[in-house]
Amino acid sequence: MVQMSKEIMMKFINNTCSDEELQMIKSWLDESDENVKELFELEQTAMYAGSLRDDTDSRRRVSAEIKRRIIGREAGRRARSRSVMLRWMSAAAAIVVIAVTSVFLFRGPDVKMLKAVALNESCSVVLPDGSTVYLNRGSELEYPEDFSSDRKVSLSGEGFFKVTHDAEHPFIVEGEFLNVKVLGTEFNFNSNKDGQNNCSLVEGSVEVSTADNSHGVVLTPGQKADYDIATGNITVSETNAPVDAAWHNKVIPFDNATIKDIVEILVKLYKVDIKLDKNVDLSTTYSGATVFYDSIDSTLTQLTNTLPIGYTKAGTSIMIKPKVDKK
Repeated sequence: MVQMSKEIMMKFINNTCSDEELQMIKSWLDESDENVKELFELEQTAMYAGSLRDDTDSRRRVSAEIKRRIIGREAGRRARSRSVMLRWMSAAAAIVVIAVTSVFLFRGPDVKMLKAVALNESCSVVLPDGSTVYLNRGSELEYPEDFSSDRKVSLSGEGFFKVTHDAEHPFIVEGEFLNVKVLGTEFNFNSNKDGQNNCSLVEGSVEVSTADNSHGVVLTPGQKADYDIATGNITVSETNAPVDAAWHNKVIPFDNATIKDIVEILVKLYKVDIKLDKNVDLSTTYSGATVFYDSIDSTLTQLTNTLPIGYTKAGTSIMIKPKVDKK
């Protein structure tokens, strides 16, 4: 595997790469998600450091944090090819706060319970069986310190689960109105008292049931179960599950998608009004991914660098137009 110098990575972050260096970066990113994660984390920390350039002590701490993150970063997911260049966040990184407390709840006096809380940014927690849970901001997860008796956790908010397979010990997530039971899989789960309550399946198989187990459904990949608080019913529909979970890895994927398909994804994620100019090419398809920025302007700007489109804004409405070549 090619080792990329930090000097070239910083030049990429600062938009000062030569054409040759840019191609090196693109090839390096295509090698693995671990490389993508490294560049992402480096830019997050670099941008935060830039906001503290006048604070010598803070700058020194951030410099040390850059080294720590590069050396100690966790392994990324299995590599997947990308045909669209990934570009990373330009805003200063928010500080992720994970609060872990010890409590004794519901499982008898001998079972120690832990709580993970994502306060102002999403975070991840590794469970005793090696499963990983990504918590969206404002979400909480309660889980036992040891899975000696069963694999059961409780979620309030939104979480993306990557569950370690164990045929003899099902993994159960208890939510406000829904429970999810799996053996080993990846899924996104929303559990809110007054908001959305649904489960989107990325891979594997899950059983989604009401909290009282009165009825349930089994999902296959690409399906979503929605719970209606008013009626108590569960409905199943087709969904783009990776898009439903885009918040957890900040990546918006698209596969053989037209400009119209990509716009529909953006409307779903950002809940904005986007219109298509009649001259936009809707026949060509694209595969790849782009960053899920907090701001749709940042995401659209990135897409205009790789797709034959431009955009204009009028109030809250966005118009996608064919790209105008600059000579």
